[in-house]
Amino acid sequence: MRNLVLALPCALALACGGDFSNDDLEFQNALPQREDLAAKLPASARSGQGPVTRVQRLGASQVLGGASELAFQAYTAGTRFNTSVDALLALLEVFRNAPPTTREGDRRIWGPFPSGDHPGHDMRFVMERQGASFAYLLQFRPQGGGEDAWWTYLPGTFKADGGIRKGTGTLALDLQAARAHGFETGEASTVDRLDIDYQTKALPTSVELLFTGAGATAPDTRYASRQTPEGLGEMAFRLPGVDLIPGGLLETLDIVARWTPDGRGVLVLDILVGDAKGAQYTECWDARTRITFIQRNWDFLNPTEGDRSTCPDVSALDL
Repeated sequence: MRNLVLALPCALALACGGDFSNDDLEFQNALPQREDLAAKLPASARSGQGPVTRVQRLGASQVLGGASELAFQAYTAGTRFNTSVDALLALLEVFRNAPPTTREGDRRIWGPFPSGDHPGHDMRFVMERQGASFAYLLQFRPQGGGEDAWWTYLPGTFKADGGIRKGTGTLALDLQAARAHGFETGEASTVDRLDIDYQTKALPTSVELLFTGAGATAPDTRYASRQTPEGLGEMAFRLPGVDLIPGGLLETLDIVARWTPDGRGVLVLDILVGDAKGAQYTECWDARTRITFIQRNWDFLNPTEGDRSTCPDVSALDL
């Protein structure tokens, strides 16, 4: 996909010309930009404190006053979330910056162009408008094929509501279709589809990222981000197949982490499936990412440690 992103600007520079009309700008504003969808992470997430790469087992590693490994896991999830979002939006950015090849009332078309990344194929980008709603498609076909030979790699929608780039939208990559047409998907070979749902019309704004594994009938991994203008952030994610609790079963986890701009945070981990189904773990951390409060709903002798009042007020994200 990265090679495709690099190839598109060259094709557009050679094939497109002219200026943008006012009507073109309405189509452009239906395409999301990075600042609309990216998760905003606190500075501590980028301070080189070494995020862990997987959820650790609950146990001795959660120590009052120690570094919060789960906070780093949440920041890692946020970073990966932004990387996935960036990859999709990079495909749209080149079309936003180039005038369309064809204008047809409520329809705009970029292309077709030869696909430099996939020799023997053409590509095009098509947008259609119906009132305040837009639908768009990034498509490919074998060179020489007719209209019915186009297949869709990236579908998207947007419904405007409340101002420029304000509304609700969807965006996806159909990786299964790409492989079926002979395209290599590299590191995404274990994923059939990547979906993004977002809303920017009301606060807090929200973005959901869904991965459907190869052969799965529904998304099995979920990441969601929400944020407020004041800088409060939230990352929620569902992780299946995690060996969190010693035993014979793997766990499915729901994790919700919230943080303030200065890096203080609170995280709630729920075990949905596995050896400790129904267990819930809560912790808070300070601006240095040191644990200040712990709560375990399964520990009847010592259910809490630390001072709950140290947990930051992130209630604005409850809306």
